[in-house]
Amino acid sequence: MKTKQTSQDATALNQQVIANYQHLRRRSLIAAGLFLIAFAVSGFIFFKTAVNNTSYQNRLSDYSQQLNTLSEQRQGILDGTIEPETVDFDQTLEDNLANLKDYPSNEDSYQVPIDGTNITLAINRNNIFATDNAGILDSATKEKIYTLNKELAASTNGAQLMVVTLPDLAGEDIDELANDIFNQLGIGNAEESNGVLYLVAVDDREFRLEVGYGLEGTITDSLASDITEDDAVVEAFRDEDYNTGVNQVLDETFNLMNSKTALVDSNIARIEDELGTAKLIHWLLIISMLLLAFISLLMIVLLLRSRSYLKHYLQDYQEKISEANTARLSTSAIRKTDLFYILKSGLFLALTLQGIRRAVIQGRLLNTSGATAKGLGRVLIGDTLYSSDGTILTTAYLASNYNSSNWSDNNNSGSGSGGSWGSFGGGSSGGGGSSGGW
Repeated sequence: MKTKQTSQDATALNQQVIANYQHLRRRSLIAAGLFLIAFAVSGFIFFKTAVNNTSYQNRLSDYSQQLNTLSEQRQGILDGTIEPETVDFDQTLEDNLANLKDYPSNEDSYQVPIDGTNITLAINRNNIFATDNAGILDSATKEKIYTLNKELAASTNGAQLMVVTLPDLAGEDIDELANDIFNQLGIGNAEESNGVLYLVAVDDREFRLEVGYGLEGTITDSLASDITEDDAVVEAFRDEDYNTGVNQVLDETFNLMNSKTALVDSNIARIEDELGTAKLIHWLLIISMLLLAFISLLMIVLLLRSRSYLKHYLQDYQEKISEANTARLSTSAIRKTDLFYILKSGLFLALTLQGIRRAVIQGRLLNTSGATAKGLGRVLIGDTLYSSDGTILTTAYLASNYNSSNWSDNNNSGSGSGGSWGSFGGGSSGGGGSSGGW
C-alpha cells in the first residue's frame, strides 16, 4: 500500500514538473510574440518617421515659409516700406484692459501670497503693474508704470511691464522668486508670453529683470544685463535714488518691448519655438522607435535561446528518470533534477540563460530542509543567507543588517519615534533675464 502511494506521489510530482516546464515554454513563446509585435510596430513607425517623412518635411516647409514671410515683414517695417500692425487703442481697452482708464490716485490693495515662498505681495487693484511693497517709488514713477502699460496695450498683443519692490527677500533666491511671481501672476499675454517683471529687494541690494519666453529674442540675457547693471542705474541705487534707477530701467525695457517690430518679433519667436519643438519630437520619436526595435529584437533572441536551453533541461530530466518506470519512480529522484529545481524556484518567465541558471541554484537551495525564501531571490538556510546565484551573503543572518528586524532609525538621540530614510531633491525652472546688485 505504501509503495502504491509513493508511486502515485512520484507520478503527480512528475506531472507537476513537466507541466511547469510547458508553462515556462508557453510564456516565453507568448512574450516573444509580444516583442515581435513591438518590433514590427516600432519598425513601421521608424520607417514612416525617418524614411517616408513627407508630413514632417511639409511641416518644416510651412514653418520655413512663415519665418521667411515674417522676416521680410520685419525688414520692411525697419525700412519704412511696411506700416507696422497696431491694435486700436480704445478697442483694446474695452475688450482686454477695461480697468486701464485714467490713472487712479487712490489705492485699493489686496494680499497675494506667492506659492512656495515666504513672500506676500500687496497689489494695488487700481495699478497692478506698480507693486511697491518696499515704499521706494514716488507717485510719478507709479503713474509712469501705469501709462507705459497703457501704451503697450495699444501697440502690442498684450505685453505687460510690472515693477515689484520688496523690503527684503525673506531668505528667498531672487531668481527663483522672480520666476514664481511672474508665473503666478501671469504677466503678459498667455499665448505670447510677452511680459517683463522688474523685481527689486532693497535691504538685500539685489534686483532682477525677468523676461517672458516670448520676448527672449528681443530682450536677450545680455541686453537685460546691460539694462539692469548700467553704471548709472547701479550708482542711483547706491545713492538710494531708487526712482531714477527704476525709471532708466523702465525706459530702456519699454523701448525694446514697444519697438515697431515687437509684434512681428513675438510671432517669429513663437514660430521658432514651435519649429524647435517639432524637431525635438521628431528626433525623439526616431530614437525611441529605434531603441524599442533594438530592445524587442534582443528580447526575442534571448527568449528563443532560453526556450532552447530549457529543452536541454527536459532532456536531462527524462534521461535521469528513464531508468525507472512509472511504477518504481520515486519523488526523491525527481527532487534531485534541475527541472524540479526550476519548479521549486518559482521562475515565471525564462528570459535569459543566466536567469535559468540562477533559478536552478535558488531551487536547489530552497529544496534544502529548513530553507526559506527571504525576498529578492534570497534564501535562508539555518543562519546562512544566500543570494539567488548561491553566493553566501552572511553566515549570521539573525544579527546582520539583512534581517529587517535589526533595522532602526535611532540616529536622533533621545528620540522615541522613527524618522525617515533619504530625502527628496529640490529643483526649479527659470526664464531668461538678468540678476544683479548694487
